[in-house]
Amino acid sequence: MTPFLSIIIPIYKIKEEYLRACFDSLLKQDNDNFQIIAVDDGSPDCSGEICDEYAKKDNRIIVIHQKNAGVSVARNNGIKEAKTEWITFVDPDDWVEPTHVSTLYNAQKKNRDMDIFLFDYIQEFDGKTIVKHLKSDSGILDEEWVHNLRIAPFNFLVVNGKPYEYETNVIWNKMYRTSLLKDNDMWFVPKARKGQDVIFNAECLQLTDKYFYIHKALYHYRYLQESVTNRFNEKAQYYNEVAFENYERIINKFLLSEEYWNAYYARVVTRLYSCMRLYYFHPDNKKDKNTTYTELDDTLDKYPYCDALKKVDGSCLTKSQKVFVYFLKKRNYGMLKFLVDGRIWLKNIKGARLK
Repeated sequence: MTPFLSIIIPIYKIKEEYLRACFDSLLKQDNDNFQIIAVDDGSPDCSGEICDEYAKKDNRIIVIHQKNAGVSVARNNGIKEAKTEWITFVDPDDWVEPTHVSTLYNAQKKNRDMDIFLFDYIQEFDGKTIVKHLKSDSGILDEEWVHNLRIAPFNFLVVNGKPYEYETNVIWNKMYRTSLLKDNDMWFVPKARKGQDVIFNAECLQLTDKYFYIHKALYHYRYLQESVTNRFNEKAQYYNEVAFENYERIINKFLLSEEYWNAYYARVVTRLYSCMRLYYFHPDNKKDKNTTYTELDDTLDKYPYCDALKKVDGSCLTKSQKVFVYFLKKRNYGMLKFLVDGRIWLKNIKGARLK
């Protein structure tokens, strides 16, 4: 009999202890009505062999080996392989609660009309955990919540006029109806090797208004200090611009309102922070100051940055983002570098405290 759920895991260069912990958490479920689709993205370490090892021990595990093509292609191949009614995603360095599958099974059994289920998660720092809830009770999300969730990937989640700390842009705290994805030709963008889950949700969340929220933490998200998101990345701006192209495509495809454009303009200008952190002002960037500032001038003079800077609405920005955008408009790169370095310093202090 076909199980009700496929759990897709894209795998590339993962610490063995993390990958085994991920598999072990899934095989300790109190409901075995699921399959695991592990996609080895041409990993050069022993990750592929570990997948095969687990597959030999448990026939619920399907392993796909592919040449390295990125996480988007890996997830797409997982979706293609899935024959189940539902799909969810797990990252290979994370793990799930023993009731992960049974909770999702019971929720969809009682709410057959729903297309997307959201659930709570636990942020795992080195020495500390933080549980993140969307609401105080489970249930079908009303029109206001649907609107807030749909617009969140274009900027950030806003509830009652204030930024709200719950990861709406990721895929690992959601379960998707498989037919919703396949019937609407919903795939991850292969060119987007960074931020592909945000693009995916920006489009997918427009396809339905049938969302159900489960007020229970089912997923453990591991925060890693050595994460690739902190490394020097010459392509940081390129990946942002791939995302921008897709945001505009989605807005035009669904004829979305001006509110979405305003959220998008805010995202364009504020994503320049990540470009400065990972490229322009990163210690590994060996270009001199004048060359860096000239590159920034050229960036701000071109589309979509020039348009976004003119049209950005302050109501779509947090207080710290308003300060950043103010100096961005002034092209005060010295102050912007100070802000970027200062925020990294504060994050490092916070990380040390969490340890």
